Amino acid sequence: MYKRIFFGLLILHMVLPLQAQYAVKGKIIDINKKGVPFSTIQLLSLDSILVEGCISDSLGVFSSPDVKSGKYILKISNIGYSTLYKEIQLPDSNHSLPHFVLESNEVLLDEVVVKGTSFIREKDHTVIIPDKIQKKHAYSGYDLLYNLMIPGLNVNAKSGSVKAARGEATLYINGVKAELREIQNLRPKEIEKIEYYDIPSGIYMGDIASINYVTKTYQLGGYISLDGWQNIGYLSGNYNLGAKMDLNKWSYTFFGGYGTNRYNGIQEGRTELMNISDSYVHRTLVNQNALLRDNQQYAQFKVNYKAEKYNVYALAGLVCKSTPENSQDNLLHYENNTYEDVLSLNSTTEKNLKPSVCVDGIFNPTSRQRIHINITGNYAHNTYSRNYTENKQESFTHADEDLYSFKAMGVYNITLKNSSIGASVLHDHHISSSLYGGDYDSWQHLWRGESLFNLTYMQHLFNNKVTLMINPGLSLLNYKLHTQPKRQDWTFRTNSWIRYQLHSSHQFSLGFAMGNFQPDISYMNTVDQTIDFLRIQRGNPNLSNPIIQEYFFTYDATLNPVNLQLNSWYTKIKNNVSVDYYPEGEKLISSYQSNTTYDKWKLELIASCRISDRLRINSTLKYEKFKIAGGSKLSTNNFMASLQANYFIKSFTLSAWGKSTEKTLDSRKLAVLKSPALYGFSLRYNKADWMVEVGTESPFTRHARYREYVDYGVYQYNQIRTSRIYQQTGYVKVAYTFGFGKKTAKERRNVNLSIDSAILKSE
Repeated sequence: MYKRIFFGLLILHMVLPLQAQYAVKGKIIDINKKGVPFSTIQLLSLDSILVEGCISDSLGVFSSPDVKSGKYILKISNIGYSTLYKEIQLPDSNHSLPHFVLESNEVLLDEVVVKGTSFIREKDHTVIIPDKIQKKHAYSGYDLLYNLMIPGLNVNAKSGSVKAARGEATLYINGVKAELREIQNLRPKEIEKIEYYDIPSGIYMGDIASINYVTKTYQLGGYISLDGWQNIGYLSGNYNLGAKMDLNKWSYTFFGGYGTNRYNGIQEGRTELMNISDSYVHRTLVNQNALLRDNQQYAQFKVNYKAEKYNVYALAGLVCKSTPENSQDNLLHYENNTYEDVLSLNSTTEKNLKPSVCVDGIFNPTSRQRIHINITGNYAHNTYSRNYTENKQESFTHADEDLYSFKAMGVYNITLKNSSIGASVLHDHHISSSLYGGDYDSWQHLWRGESLFNLTYMQHLFNNKVTLMINPGLSLLNYKLHTQPKRQDWTFRTNSWIRYQLHSSHQFSLGFAMGNFQPDISYMNTVDQTIDFLRIQRGNPNLSNPIIQEYFFTYDATLNPVNLQLNSWYTKIKNNVSVDYYPEGEKLISSYQSNTTYDKWKLELIASCRISDRLRINSTLKYEKFKIAGGSKLSTNNFMASLQANYFIKSFTLSAWGKSTEKTLDSRKLAVLKSPALYGFSLRYNKADWMVEVGTESPFTRHARYREYVDYGVYQYNQIRTSRIYQQTGYVKVAYTFGFGKKTAKERRNVNLSIDSAILKSE
């Protein structure tokens, strides 16, 4: 049906009588004949009405592909330059304009004053220009993204996640990949625009969604920044220091931070039914006490050199994590009278140390070509210990791991007249050596490598009304466990789509994606781990290669003051990796299988509205259907509604958000998960270089419960989880930045705090 609608609209548009339209290209340069990046170009009628608009690229080149012939006023503006007005005559053909020279302005304005957020649809992405109020009421790049309320993006202020319709979005700063934590040091007044690729292409190919922050550039100066976040209700905090110095083409950056948590752990109640040796064991678990203590430290030094045609940097970092205590005291009740009620104690400790190095370079041999090279190397030393006692029996496990990882990537793109071509190569390699002691002694040596090859072809048709993307690729996955034969899997990959832009305010997209993903490296070893004295956990080195297929349809509409997005998705995972239980002697083995198929349908309507300069809202309605077939057969439905509102007054921002209950089907656990309704409020104060924010989540909810139930045949359980961290919590954030010398753009906090591990841990 979607196909018939799409092609019907396409044919209707093509047969309508239109005045001929032509492409106009040009370049913005300064008095030194260097390209002026990210200039705003506006094509005005002779009575000053806006006809077309665009923004120049990183080299100052701009293109407006859909312009009628005639007389116009060309307006060119950029921060730090005098605005240029030029009357031009466009002929009845594609036309290249002469270079336009912008003269430096002695008075450097703090920011562009935009009345109302601007959503500009480009060929393959949307450009969002924040307005003055949104910038004023944000302290960081993350705050600004939250204030923009971009349809299709879910920005969770508490968890620090940015999700698109299909999953987690990838963040960039000036085309260089970043993480969410890396943009916390971006000042909103230094952000010129945000580019949102809901269907990534070019250098962003492979992402689920891409967000690129485009910032101003400065030559000389520096800053020192301090920020801290402290939770109220239980001990949890994060404290960071940043410093940067710019010296012409060189910049030097240091980041360091500390985080800690201490609270009563997750409270759990569970009923279990196990079939072992043709007899049933019915057990109830009630948590009596739980405690979690952990901390994290990181430091990173970065050197960056930026020239006209290339930008390279090198960095070295160190991350340390420690969990000195994670314990649960449980009361076990066996209803079959095999045992009396007993107390059990589960206690784990972990330590992780990860040094890393990275070299990254972006090269522009010509104005149409871009080469991106990245090489990253990590080493991680991980230790894990677990003690479990029950009915005077004791179990102990200890593991020491050395894990080496290496990643190399190369991407090439060239832009032609109405098309672009790209190619990319990536190899990701991990080598793990783990020594286990305690109940089971074992040495596990595992290496895993994946090579990806991709070609990209994008074509703009019918005066850029239609954009076609074809992206064939291959994945070669290799892994080998000591004493096991080498495994090798080839997989076809693609992310191809077609987009039809009815006009600047309405567009339709239809696409198909296919690929594979690697099971967690810890699932593949063969060591045994004691869960309790009835269950043992074991990996499976014979897992099949999971294949994912995705079909999607998206409709976007910009109807000031409302922005709408309608999404329809279907996802299928073949050879889905999931938990598996089977009896072995007097024990129940918990392992992994890859013989199920996972299906998910989603229909989603998202709307954001600028009710006034002070009030902005964003709402979502979502329906999902889940189904698992194969070894297990499960299905469930989910309805969800959410609302977010921001109210700006003077230097204050009042935010409120809420979402309804949700129900999902976990593809790994094969479990139905129910999450409660959640809501929260926050009040932020922004003034000069200071930011103070207080907030709370679910302040009137005493017991927010997460429910989970599953049936593996030989093993069934139904559990409820609750914790202080889920309810009646508050927080305080404070941040301050001290700048010196001339203005300098705040640097990305380019710190990857994740630490990989192949250690199999008891769940």
